[in-house]
Amino acid sequence: MWLINNLTKQLEFIQNPKRGSYAILSHTWGDEEITFQQCQDGRIPTGRAGQGIEKVLKTCELALARDLQYSWVDTCCIDKLSSAELSEAINSMFKWYLDAAVCFVYLSDVRPSEGFDRAFAASRWLKRGWTLQELIAPRHVEFYDASWNKRSSKAESIDFLLNCTGIDREVLENSANLSRIPVARRMSWASMRETTRVEDTAYCLMGIFDIHMPMIYGEGAKAFMRLEEEIAKQSCDLSLFAWTRVLDDDIAGDSPPENFRGLFARSPREFYHSGTITRGQMGGLMERDFSITNKGVRMETALVRSVLAGGDGILNLNVRQKPQATITQTRGWIGVYLAKTPLGYVRCQAHRLYTAGEDRRSVDKKTEIYIRKDIDAADQLALSTRFLRSIHLRGKPQGSSLPEVMPMALWDPMRRLFINQAWGINVYACYKFPCCGEETVQVVVGCSTIEKPVCRVWASGEKVFAQIMEHMRHRTELSDYVSVDYFRHYFCRGLEVDSSSISFFCKHRDRRFTVQAKLVTDEYEGMEAYFLDVSSAVQQLR
Repeated sequence: MWLINNLTKQLEFIQNPKRGSYAILSHTWGDEEITFQQCQDGRIPTGRAGQGIEKVLKTCELALARDLQYSWVDTCCIDKLSSAELSEAINSMFKWYLDAAVCFVYLSDVRPSEGFDRAFAASRWLKRGWTLQELIAPRHVEFYDASWNKRSSKAESIDFLLNCTGIDREVLENSANLSRIPVARRMSWASMRETTRVEDTAYCLMGIFDIHMPMIYGEGAKAFMRLEEEIAKQSCDLSLFAWTRVLDDDIAGDSPPENFRGLFARSPREFYHSGTITRGQMGGLMERDFSITNKGVRMETALVRSVLAGGDGILNLNVRQKPQATITQTRGWIGVYLAKTPLGYVRCQAHRLYTAGEDRRSVDKKTEIYIRKDIDAADQLALSTRFLRSIHLRGKPQGSSLPEVMPMALWDPMRRLFINQAWGINVYACYKFPCCGEETVQVVVGCSTIEKPVCRVWASGEKVFAQIMEHMRHRTELSDYVSVDYFRHYFCRGLEVDSSSISFFCKHRDRRFTVQAKLVTDEYEGMEAYFLDVSSAVQQLR
């Protein structure tokens, strides 16, 4: 770590400086800053004029008055031409501010004649991304106006800072409390702050979340998603996903509105409304294990269904909104809406969060799901037509149990439909009919929309039935149902019909079951779709 010797004005490299042995400056950059390269032979160019050198010299002067030997100023104490040194500095920045004896905040746009609170609230310093950690990390912070008059300190202005930044009092008093604050609430503190480079939107928050990761300038907005992934690796806090889409992003250029999104936010701006997020009533007891994979975010969970969500599922984030002053109780738990797609779940209705109330809800069976991290414009287009040529199970055969369906990856249980792929799909539904005692007869209804739509019915006594059941239960990859028309080529050769029926007898009860299936074309949400009508009839024999 490069430090300025306050007496000699020489840069000295100190490995692991003692905590509290130096002062540190926080400011916003101007046009006359002194850089590391301008310090020839490591000496600060004290003969130069301008605000940049004035800030350095004034920092040293204030530090000497406190009997501190060293000072640190970011403009000249980092060799920004060295990518390795720059990366180390950014990863260490929070700790450097934390270990400083005092942090001097220079407010270049606050004039001595102005009332401090009003001028400070409008200052550029409160709107910059990097200054968030520079306010939180150090215990002792002093604020100076444009003429270097001390106007206040963090301890003296803590109520004012709480109101104008949204940062929790316990964090302003001691940054060690950061880990107690939900991720979404910490993100909200940066939602209205700006950085010169888009990557710094993520890099300036690394210390707030105790994250270390390499700098890749040029990656753009991907930096923020990398930050979220690193947070997800170290925390089970589902409030990471408690964000809402920024609506004005939809009107940029000619891009269509984003009806679907991945599970990750794209910038801190999307956490603007998350400043009152608090942990659920069960605290950390309900934290859910999840992991990042190449298919998205994997977790085992039971999705919630509500009439307010339509046919979409809801992921319970186990967080709530803190009560307002006029409300004595916290509101219900918060969740995000999820829509099923062929490649996993995605966020839908991303402009809002679900808040549990008195609406009727049901809970799905716990299962493993994958949620996409992000989706692009091509995905948006594909998802907007996800119900085009979908296959719907309509009706329930008399006397049968609920069907076992395949492929599960395409099955939407709330809408009772199979989501289509562009080239068509093979689907199967297996029904069970009670016959004699505990004996049941299984009937499989299969259909294909690859090429010309066809459907067929088989009962458990037929020779090909065993092959179909083996195919259903052992082919787990989605490609087995959408890449090759197994249904037509292996089980339905030469058959080009859209309806089929089969009869079987229950001898002990003198009954004959007839199951009929018909694939008809209709409309669903304004798109062409197929409806598989399955019906049954029972005839009593003499």
